[in-house]
Amino acid sequence: MTDVTEIDNTERALRAAAVGFACAAAFGAAVAIRDDLPGEPLGIRVPLTVPTGLLVGWGAAVAAPWPMPVAALMAASRASGRHGDAGPALVCAGLGIAGIVGILIEPLTYKPKSWTATTRAAVLVHVAASVALAATGLRRWKSSRRIETA
Repeated sequence: MTDVTEIDNTERALRAAAVGFACAAAFGAAVAIRDDLPGEPLGIRVPLTVPTGLLVGWGAAVAAPWPMPVAALMAASRASGRHGDAGPALVCAGLGIAGIVGILIEPLTYKPKSWTATTRAAVLVHVAASVALAATGLRRWKSSRRIETA
């Protein structure tokens, strides 16, 4: 049986992971603009400058598209006080997994010799924040499932 303290801890952890994901996206966006790193998922290029691509939600090589961190923050805030609701946790887990997939399908990821120190930091921060969001979302989901079955 899951106690209330564990639930509260997973809620706080989910909010912290969502904030971390949003901060990683903001840091990645700043690095992408500074180093001119356009988003080219699977090699698909769009005729947009990096700032315009970020603004319209395309993202960049080291930055998740802005709707992803916004959705993570909204889902994490909706998870508060909804102990048996798995939806927000699954949204966060899915966004974290999508963040990992996103960085893996960027051609820049496979050219580490071309990275500046800030590009390397942005890649690492993005991966860490995405893993944290996915893991925390799954942990919160497991807690909410235990409540449903209790």
